[in-house]
Amino acid sequence: MAKQDGKRIPSLDGLRGLSIVAVLFTHITSHFPHSILHVRFLRMVSAGLGYFGVTTFFVISGFLITKLLLNERERTGRVSLGGFYRRRAVRILPAFLLYVAFVVYFGHPTVVQQLYALTFTTSFAFEHAYRPLQQLWSLSVEEQFYLVWPLLMARNLLNARRACWWAMIACPVLRLLLKLYGYRGYSILGPAILDSLAAGCLLAFYHDKVRNWVRRLLPSGLFFVCACIATVCVALVLYRLGVVLLFGVVPCMLAATIAAAIERKDPVLNAGPLAWSGRLSYSLYLWQQPMLLMDGPLDVVAVRLPLAFLAALISYRFVEQPALRMLARAPRQSVTIYAPPEEVPDTSPCSSPLNS
Repeated sequence: MAKQDGKRIPSLDGLRGLSIVAVLFTHITSHFPHSILHVRFLRMVSAGLGYFGVTTFFVISGFLITKLLLNERERTGRVSLGGFYRRRAVRILPAFLLYVAFVVYFGHPTVVQQLYALTFTTSFAFEHAYRPLQQLWSLSVEEQFYLVWPLLMARNLLNARRACWWAMIACPVLRLLLKLYGYRGYSILGPAILDSLAAGCLLAFYHDKVRNWVRRLLPSGLFFVCACIATVCVALVLYRLGVVLLFGVVPCMLAATIAAAIERKDPVLNAGPLAWSGRLSYSLYLWQQPMLLMDGPLDVVAVRLPLAFLAALISYRFVEQPALRMLARAPRQSVTIYAPPEEVPDTSPCSSPLNS
């Protein structure tokens, strides 16, 4: 088994790998008519599976970002907003800008469609977005979350936690109202699906309690596998039936499953193809769109899928990693908002620094 990086939370790379595989499977079954996977049953199942994969990304993202901010407050008693936004910019923008530049140069997006991508507003205008850029709806949801969430975390932890609970209650109702009023994008609109991110945030807030809970209820691999299967099945059924008022249950089940995966540290999630795919997941999510959903030359899955992985690997090796190494060497100058004195927690060093 590959050596674990002490700055990475166990199992999350593998879970990202499973999530991106779900997205790839959805696009393969829907686009390639001559593939053995292009059958009606698999297309019906995979549609919900792709959305489930993106929801998993959201829960993981909410957990990681909140855990990072909590650890920073625990170490220093404050949150560096400048440091946070700098890290996010270096992590997201280089690969993103390379991909958008590629699409603009070789494609034909309008100026407005380019603005949707560059301003991270694709989730508000999905149907009008250029198709090779439509997958950016999920990235736009995360960027909107990154814009607001650190401000809440820096000001008041109690209010931030309350905001998560309100999101868990309000978002399903908002989705239902949007659906009843005929708004087709209710399942991808940022404010309407914040409960997926909020579930991950709440997992970070209550991680110690949840880990004790999962240790008692998921003591064996069999129980864990059953919990994973149940989570996927509930998600697919709710997605297929369109029961948007109950779909908020899925992020909660995902949060519990993620907590269990972190505690168990199963080898399949921490080494091998899944963990490797998880590390490539961001670039792969960008580059799979033109490879797996667009018509053109060499339009067979046996060619397009390896091309998607090759493009992602190039982006990861020559764009993502150099940018992160530059960030690590850069001097740390940032704007800081201090926590109110009564909220400053114990400043002992955190036991498990994260690398998001």
